[in-house]
Amino acid sequence: MQVAAGTGWGPAGVVAPETLATLTDSPEPHAIWIRASSGADPIQLVGDLDKLADPVGATIDNGLQARETEDQQLRILTWSVLGLLGIAVVIALIGIANTLGLSVLERAREHAMLRALGLTRRQLRRMLAAEAVLLSVVATLLGTVIGVGFAWVGYETFVTRALRDATMRVPWPSLGVVVLVAVLAGLLAAVLPARRAARVTPAAGLSLD
Repeated sequence: MQVAAGTGWGPAGVVAPETLATLTDSPEPHAIWIRASSGADPIQLVGDLDKLADPVGATIDNGLQARETEDQQLRILTWSVLGLLGIAVVIALIGIANTLGLSVLERAREHAMLRALGLTRRQLRRMLAAEAVLLSVVATLLGTVIGVGFAWVGYETFVTRALRDATMRVPWPSLGVVVLVAVLAGLLAAVLPARRAARVTPAAGLSLD
């Protein structure tokens, strides 16, 4: 006889109907499993079931509430990580803007020479925007590779020893969104340095020391 067991079932096992028929001719129900619909309130559902179970002296093993508690903890952890990611993006914006600002100051004569050779203000702004995008994309890709590498090391070192059936999944769509956000952040960080560089005339820029 093969008996299947699982979490949330209480002290009960599951057998095939044919097996149950060979065990007894008059089976009596001792447990009822209830599947909750998506979006059901676990607390309200348990309250309604208690009203039905109390008159007959039945007990309720609520696996939905435990799962909801675990999901809430995961949501809190996820939003915490996203908050840290947002702070990192803001810091990256300041770093890229600072790098480009120093670049504009140090290469003022170079930019003026390019303007004197025919480079327009719009083309200069595009050049600095492309530089900012390259900085942000390269940093994002490097950080992604390092992060996935550390995650794989942690998975092989700790997770596989605790949970043998656990698998590692890399969220490629989410990482793609992070790269897109990095591109937009680079463009945003390049706005002020590019406008400052474009305001300097070629004659004024070539006269700078």
